[in-house]
Amino acid sequence: MAYIFVCTPTSGTASMLRIIQAIAGPELRMKAANGPASLQKGEGVTFLDAKANNVLYWFRGPRHWDATLNVSDFRMIAHFRDPRDLACNQYWWALQHPNTHDTPEVAEQKRRKTEEMGIDHYVLGRNNTASYGMLGGLSDGPQGDAVTWTSYNQLCCAFDYMVDNLCRTFNRAPSAVAEALRAERPENLFANPEWVKVGGTWKGADVTPGRFRRDLKPETVEAITKRHEAELAFCRYRDAPFLSHHYT
Repeated sequence: MAYIFVCTPTSGTASMLRIIQAIAGPELRMKAANGPASLQKGEGVTFLDAKANNVLYWFRGPRHWDATLNVSDFRMIAHFRDPRDLACNQYWWALQHPNTHDTPEVAEQKRRKTEEMGIDHYVLGRNNTASYGMLGGLSDGPQGDAVTWTSYNQLCCAFDYMVDNLCRTFNRAPSAVAEALRAERPENLFANPEWVKVGGTWKGADVTPGRFRRDLKPETVEAITKRHEAELAFCRYRDAPFLSHHYT
């Protein structure tokens, strides 16, 4: 069986990939998308081979995804984050993770510009609708209900619920992977060297949803909530019902 994982950016991607690997086992090979998704072999594309066994192709954001592809022969996992939290996280990420292609001088200029802008102004200027358009296309398509839908809120607040669903996707028993996943549980992340290496060393790292309410002015919260009505409706629809209140 071949699998596809698509997600919004800065949504706990590294943690999710480690969790999926632990559940699926070491036999699962992971291939990051490095070109446009295609069902045909070709130069510069990410060839999605439905006949491949124990392979997971993963896409961070919509850059290489193609919503027109028929992916009914794959098992799909789609992961998302509240768009308001996502934009806040991107602000902190921009401050401390400059583009690796920049010189130190250019990176410092970008950091200074972002810091001077402030988080409210930065968030109001972000446009992440393409990521949710990618997921909305899956949701509304013929496979929508067959997709395993996970979220950053599940990762933080409903870990066992999320793991149970992923275990069904990979035909594993939750009890068989519980010990392997212990370090990935949100209450244990600060002692997880893999998480500390990626997220624990930068200001703004968080392990709880709703950061936008803590980071932003009330008028900014009101503005972005109104702007993202469609994206928040999608999140309420595809997340667990008991988590829907987070998206109001």
